[in-house]
Amino acid sequence: MVTIQAFGDLPSLIQWAGTCGPEFEAICCVGGDATQSAAALLARRHRIPFLPIPNGFGNLFARVFGHPSSPRRAARLLDEGEIRLVDVGMAGDELFLSHKSYGFLDQVQEAVEAGRRQPRDRIRRLLAYYGTAVRAVWSTPLPPLGVEVDGVLAADQAVLVTVANVETYRDFLSLTPAASPIDGRFDVFVIPRTSKWGLAWRLLRLKLRLPGRWTGVSLFRGREVVVVSAAGHETLRVVRRVLPLLLPPGAIERLKQRQVEVEEEVPLETVA
Repeated sequence: MVTIQAFGDLPSLIQWAGTCGPEFEAICCVGGDATQSAAALLARRHRIPFLPIPNGFGNLFARVFGHPSSPRRAARLLDEGEIRLVDVGMAGDELFLSHKSYGFLDQVQEAVEAGRRQPRDRIRRLLAYYGTAVRAVWSTPLPPLGVEVDGVLAADQAVLVTVANVETYRDFLSLTPAASPIDGRFDVFVIPRTSKWGLAWRLLRLKLRLPGRWTGVSLFRGREVVVVSAAGHETLRVVRRVLPLLLPPGAIERLKQRQVEVEEEVPLETVA
């Protein structure tokens, strides 16, 4: 028997995932990263195999493993897929599969998605992000952020922080190309204190993948991250191997190989 549940908003899905019992053999979730993260709460609670079917804008988590958006191909994974335990991130009590951003990029995302009025068409929504980002560089204040990685101060005047379980923003703006949901660690991208011109130039170099694009930014790796802002502080931690994920055959091996290749080009720092 197949049960279909539809939710009009994210809070309703989160409430259901946090209270529903273990009466399912598998959970198939159609949606983007925020929807997948909310539904994964139920899969984690009861160790139910989880199948993400990408149908949102970014789909960063599902794309890492090559999950298909085709319903027919996704359904085949129920019989042919491999079940592997993967990592999730926790920001306080909130589970996330992809990433959490603070500072400039978080403000841009909130501006585009305010009231969930963002364009549904992928091209128009991408243009909305770019347009908002260009305007925000000059109009948005850059309050300082403190960042600790595994108890060690990584930055105390950062203007942008991204804590990632997978590659963040991928083709749109790759900030954490070596992040992996199977290594038990976050990749943490930081732009230290700089002017608005400096911020714009750093993001443009990263977007265009120009030589020297990792100059003036920092990448760290760790299991626990604390982000401190004027509003307070938030602790993020990796919870390793807790989500039973239905994967296309060979997905883990391909992910490991890609991580090895990318790490040769990415200047990861240590905080110890």
